[in-house]
Amino acid sequence: MKHLGILKPDTLVNLLNFIGSTAAIIYVFCMFIWPWVSGHGDWVYVQAIWDRWQGLNVGMLAFISSVTAFNISRYNAEKQRSRDFLAAKAFLPAALSELISYFINSGRVFNLGWESRNDGNQNFEIPELPREYKSVFGDCIRHAEPNVGDNLSRILVWLQIHDSRMRDYAEQHRGNGGSRSDRRTLITYFYRLGELQALVNKLFDFARNMGEFDSSPLNWEDFRSAYFGLGLIIENISVDDQMNLEAFTRRQIERHSSQNT
Repeated sequence: MKHLGILKPDTLVNLLNFIGSTAAIIYVFCMFIWPWVSGHGDWVYVQAIWDRWQGLNVGMLAFISSVTAFNISRYNAEKQRSRDFLAAKAFLPAALSELISYFINSGRVFNLGWESRNDGNQNFEIPELPREYKSVFGDCIRHAEPNVGDNLSRILVWLQIHDSRMRDYAEQHRGNGGSRSDRRTLITYFYRLGELQALVNKLFDFARNMGEFDSSPLNWEDFRSAYFGLGLIIENISVDDQMNLEAFTRRQIERHSSQNT
């Protein structure tokens, strides 16, 4: 979300509403309550006060009307945004299911590279990115709340990176077996693919209106479930005690956790 000066738009609106509400309360007290108290209920005295401050009264009534109209407009815009998002979100489960199938096929490409042993040409069949998810994600991002939109945007970006990474890997290793150093690279690729799978997994309940949006950081159970869904045997993806899929994933989780604290 863009900033206006040093304040976010929502913060600025809330600040203006707070100032407006405070000013309105003070105005009502000073113009409608205190004159009756100080004048001991004298109607002529109250009228004289109102007449003396006629310019202020007109200005305050216009200000209060403007703030009220603004908030009504803001409320109607928010309700319309919510309706538009619900309409867009109806297509999200199908788009997520397409991505899950794509991730599984992507995992097979990396698995083929992992299992190769300089035994001739490797037949890498690169899966195509689904097409429907882009428009669905785009509509959801346009109408979603900022935290949901940011999460979907991050998935979109990482999907493009993953697709390029997988294609480059397949092109570079056609006809070549996997070396020890290459396996270290593959572990990072497995991790990034699992990360995408885990993020999409966390969206399903929200997309199906079965739960609130979960923006909590990914933990080991999220990754373990993602690797299982990808058909990966975690114990088999290992170079040594320090460089294996579980140890690498746990280090990344810990690093992200320390950055967020």
